[in-house]
Amino acid sequence: MTRREFMGVSASALAAPAPARFRKGICATIFPKTMPLEEQFRQTRAAGFEGLEIPIGDLLPLDTGREQAQRLADAAQKAGVEIVSLWVSAPLSANPLNHPDPEVRARGVEALRKAITLASWMNCGVLLIVPGRLGTGPKFQYGYQETWDRVSAEMKKVVPDAEKARVCLAPENVWNKFLVSPLEMRAFVDQFRSPWVGAYFDIGNILQYGYPQDWILTLGARIKRVHAKDYKLSTRAEQGRFVDLLEGDVDWKDVMAALVKVGYRGFISPEYSYRPDDPDYIRRISAALDKILAMA
Repeated sequence: MTRREFMGVSASALAAPAPARFRKGICATIFPKTMPLEEQFRQTRAAGFEGLEIPIGDLLPLDTGREQAQRLADAAQKAGVEIVSLWVSAPLSANPLNHPDPEVRARGVEALRKAITLASWMNCGVLLIVPGRLGTGPKFQYGYQETWDRVSAEMKKVVPDAEKARVCLAPENVWNKFLVSPLEMRAFVDQFRSPWVGAYFDIGNILQYGYPQDWILTLGARIKRVHAKDYKLSTRAEQGRFVDLLEGDVDWKDVMAALVKVGYRGFISPEYSYRPDDPDYIRRISAALDKILAMA
């Protein structure tokens, strides 16, 4: 290569825009439950988002065939949208990995295997997993230690499937009374000794009992996807409430600084529900997320 050619290549490289550190995703919960996924892809892009998170359920059954899955993947690509993740919440709620009955747990494992295959067909690299609930409301059902032991054992059975398909298994911090500290989440992920097991981090879910920036700094590179929600703490003892982005108590500047510090690069997806009386809601979420990303 001559000096002139080298300088030309260098100038072109300098002129090329750097890839964005963070990408804008949105959860399918923002749309009506009956809206076809093809239309969700179009509206996702029209509102300024690059990716969509899809729950496995009515619109995307666990037994979706390869041909239909690939048609949906093609529709997403045509719309300019990436499938950020598939949620395995419903199949695992029906067949919990911490259930005392081994047959129930086996069905949960099979659901995970099917979800891994479905994700691979749809060019989706991450599964959101609720790793087990200790109970429902005030009703205690399963012990903490037995939940840890059972969920760990069952997930280990599908790690080879995830590695082969190159799909990451990512338990999320949800209000399930399990994995309630960043140290526990870190230890839970690390026990699998696999880059194909990570953490799905929800910023707003943490604020009731912790601080998202602390969780981010503790989990570091284990974080594979991020949910953005805001939360207003109560001034008294009762529980606070979820609110729109930038209207709660999340310290977004510190959160974004923490994500930068740990080197997170990827999707940040607001998780909000459909509001039939507010047709511009998704665009307001998009604008709020732009303001948050600008803090980084």
